[in-house]
Amino acid sequence: MIKKRILQFFRAMTAHVSTEDAAYVETYLSSAVRPLFFAQSVPDQCHSLRVARHAEAIAKSEQGTLDIPFLVRCALLHDVGRKKGDLGTLGKSFAVLFARFCPALARDYGNGKRSGVLARKMNVYFHHAEMGADMLSNIGFLQEAKIVRKHHEAPTDDDPPELRILRIADEMS
Repeated sequence: MIKKRILQFFRAMTAHVSTEDAAYVETYLSSAVRPLFFAQSVPDQCHSLRVARHAEAIAKSEQGTLDIPFLVRCALLHDVGRKKGDLGTLGKSFAVLFARFCPALARDYGNGKRSGVLARKMNVYFHHAEMGADMLSNIGFLQEAKIVRKHHEAPTDDDPPELRILRIADEMS
């Protein structure tokens, strides 16, 4: 787990979106939803691109009738609730450590039992899935919003296969 977090930190510090990455985004996201993707920080955009590519590869390797374009859209949009400036790389690193070592206190900050800058940042850390889903719903992406809203929730037997794959790809990235 520590090795994974260190790798995530260094990826975030060196993140950049290539022309190929931007073309991939344009292939799967319409102009109506693309601004939400690009409103994320560059490290979050790169994370979402990795998640999307992992999800696409997993889906192509499985038998069945998965809606791969829908899955890739969901993967690209799964963290849009964290906008540029909400956390930043250092803020997210702090939030991860705070939640790991002081979970009850971190939850108090994230759930409105405290106030201030730290409370706002922890709220985004804990609730970005719901925030992103609301943003997607507001522009008519209701099916994507359902998947995004649940991507950090515990799996259930009736989860759609796209949600299951998104969770796996997110954990890999």
